Amino acid sequence: MEQVDIIETNLTFVKVLSKREYTDMIVIHHTGSVHDMDASAEQIHSWHINQDWAGIGYHFVIRKDGTIERGRPEWAIGSHTYGENSHTIGIHISGDFNAAQPTEAQIEKCAMLIANLCDDYDIPTDRDHIVGHGELDPDVTPKGCPGLNLAAKLDTISGKANYYRFGSPEERAAKEAAWREDLENLRRELSYEEQIWGYLKGRGLNDFAAAGVMGNLYAESGLSPTNLENYYESSLGMNDKEYTAAVDDGSYDNFVHDSAGYGLAQWTYWSRKQALLEHIKGKGVSIGDLSAQLEYLWHEMQLYPAMMKHLHNADSVEKATSVFMLEFERPADQSEAAQWSRANFSHDFYRKYAGQTIPQKEQEETEMRYNKISEMPDWAQPTIRKLTLKGILNGGGVKDENGDPADLDLSKDMIRIYVSNDRAGLYDRD
Repeated sequence: MEQVDIIETNLTFVKVLSKREYTDMIVIHHTGSVHDMDASAEQIHSWHINQDWAGIGYHFVIRKDGTIERGRPEWAIGSHTYGENSHTIGIHISGDFNAAQPTEAQIEKCAMLIANLCDDYDIPTDRDHIVGHGELDPDVTPKGCPGLNLAAKLDTISGKANYYRFGSPEERAAKEAAWREDLENLRRELSYEEQIWGYLKGRGLNDFAAAGVMGNLYAESGLSPTNLENYYESSLGMNDKEYTAAVDDGSYDNFVHDSAGYGLAQWTYWSRKQALLEHIKGKGVSIGDLSAQLEYLWHEMQLYPAMMKHLHNADSVEKATSVFMLEFERPADQSEAAQWSRANFSHDFYRKYAGQTIPQKEQEETEMRYNKISEMPDWAQPTIRKLTLKGILNGGGVKDENGDPADLDLSKDMIRIYVSNDRAGLYDRD
């Protein structure tokens, strides 16, 4: 996706600015009745200071020729839409759009800027999240702001932003079809065992650790991502396939709270099943999708830094099996006999796959990863910093120049799960 050029104005603000904790909407404004003036960010900054504001209230100003100027810092709470500043970014398009039309350059650059912002803040590129000032503030009409002529073009701007972000519908459909074809071909080529081994090895686990995790998963589910706990097959009157299909099509809506163990790790507790379901929905795949479950399992494993350290340092199948069983799975039966049984399963996988490198699907290998908190989207940084302070994430103990973890290795999907869980209050418990 093309990135827009932004002219840095280095404006000085006369009052302290507050940090915006999250961003979920973009609000469009115009200059209004100033003779269709091509107002600059510096001019608006001066006007707003004269109104006893900290400075310019908008985050960006788009001039008649399409030049984008920096207004208020992007991280700061703006002052552009009464009652809605704490979660929005304000874009000012210079001109009076009751009297004149926005230029083509302004329309195109606005759409490109919105595409960039929506991608950065994980905002849907649609008219529910891209609005005119008069649509969000009950005391302002579209005529008042952003002007009737610009308000009439907001659908066009939103559509263009979607195109700049994702490509044409035909291009998106072709990419999706090619991706699914490649994935299905790989799934046909590799068994569940091979896919799981390849995934765990691809994440950096040694042979002992990969085998230890697989032995535990086999004891839980037989390595089947659609496995429904046997007791609930009887009580719910559904087998694995029927339960999976019912969750997928929405005819069964109690997946989160039914206490039924499901999937590779037999997820049972409601908060874990809810996070799993949200992760799956975000992927747009079946609840029984192996790749999506593996990714979610790996995300969960990172919440146990001591266990991960033991796994990465495992020097025997028995140690890896035991640490994963006792610190992650925590089954009701933790006897020596149960540990011995799981270790036997792990040894079978070790004998079968040790020394082998099985390829993963391409999207796993090329997925964007974030190592430093400062590199992450602004909406994610408060949650990730909280988790590092609590010791839930530690990045292997490597620190950057600010003392923050420097090797967190998080994907955007992983970050979304942590943020969703944090907003649900799951990390606020002692």
